[in-house]
Amino acid sequence: MITPEDAQALAGQHGTPFYLYELSVLRERARRLRAAMPATLLYAVKANPNEAVLRALHGLVDGLDVASLGELELALRCGWASEQLSFAGPGKTQHELNEAVRHGVLLSVESLRELDEIVTVSPSPRGGEGRGEGKPRLRLRLNPAVRAQSYRVPMMGGPSPFGVDAEQLDLAVEHLLGHASAVEFDGIHVHPGGQCTSVGAFAAAAAATLDLAEQVHRRIPVRTINFGGGFGVLGNEELDVEAAGTRLAAMLEKYRAATGQHVEAVIEPGRWLIAPAGLYVARVVSEKRSRGTHFVVLDGGMNHHLGATGHLGKLELPLINLSRPDAPKVIRTVVGPLCTPLDTLGTDVELAEPRVGDLIGVLGSGAYGYSFSPLHFLGHTLPAEVVR
Repeated sequence: MITPEDAQALAGQHGTPFYLYELSVLRERARRLRAAMPATLLYAVKANPNEAVLRALHGLVDGLDVASLGELELALRCGWASEQLSFAGPGKTQHELNEAVRHGVLLSVESLRELDEIVTVSPSPRGGEGRGEGKPRLRLRLNPAVRAQSYRVPMMGGPSPFGVDAEQLDLAVEHLLGHASAVEFDGIHVHPGGQCTSVGAFAAAAAATLDLAEQVHRRIPVRTINFGGGFGVLGNEELDVEAAGTRLAAMLEKYRAATGQHVEAVIEPGRWLIAPAGLYVARVVSEKRSRGTHFVVLDGGMNHHLGATGHLGKLELPLINLSRPDAPKVIRTVVGPLCTPLDTLGTDVELAEPRVGDLIGVLGSGAYGYSFSPLHFLGHTLPAEVVR
């Protein structure tokens, strides 16, 4: 935990508000996840694309999950090899497909239309001299018919822009077989959703994914199965990755016995890895009482940290008084400086009594913070991002 002296020193150096990312926490989370999961580990760049974070992940994860050409180029700039990148997203443009194929990045195909567009891209040299020309590398992203129970942001089981519906699986396989000479088929991809803290729900989604993989494998060899991410972190509640990994290992063993093939598992979490490593810090600039409610006003809010105001699955992040953590506990409603009632970081929350000038920290702010927020709304100063 950051000390009052550290918080004050950082505020004096960088001003407020600012984000602080603790790389030691990120490293420990990555080590724990790697030990728990029988899978190749990708980091979802969308969770936090800070360059220092992406560079720090070298050697901790096996690659990155990107969702745009901008993220792809950022990953390359941060020293990641194109073979370590997986590119998903329902709105890839022809230019993005061309660039992904040119670099040899693996594509998660979201629709039959996208598959047909990919095969029109000419093979390009992949990864340097002497390696010849590479076909477009792809996984087929699928949308199972089973609902993603207990995923607070469900992304399978209903109508979705993400992936090919399970009902179209036979048609998708026909497309793949028809394009067999033009593409390098790697396997399948299912992303159940976001913010899952239930091991049972994770296992159910994995079972649905394995069922689809087995159906595809009857006609085309499936080398890898990407089980997606969505590992939840909600305050002190989070997915038990050790228990989830044990369940997944048993399911993979059963699948391999049934198919006679050693398939590689892939997972692509973001929030679980980086959220606990981040802290958002803002300063109390005012306070007032209004009709029974005691407001504390900070110099930053939803413009810097949209997720902390409940705009990403009603996430409630803990608030702490960094300046005077031992002050008497009080109930306060904590808001930001914006001209909208949506700019509320906590309603009737308990924290050490804040006074004007105190520094307030929002815990769990490493994911979906800076890059997820409307930073230019009302023209306030941008927060610094501090990495240590």
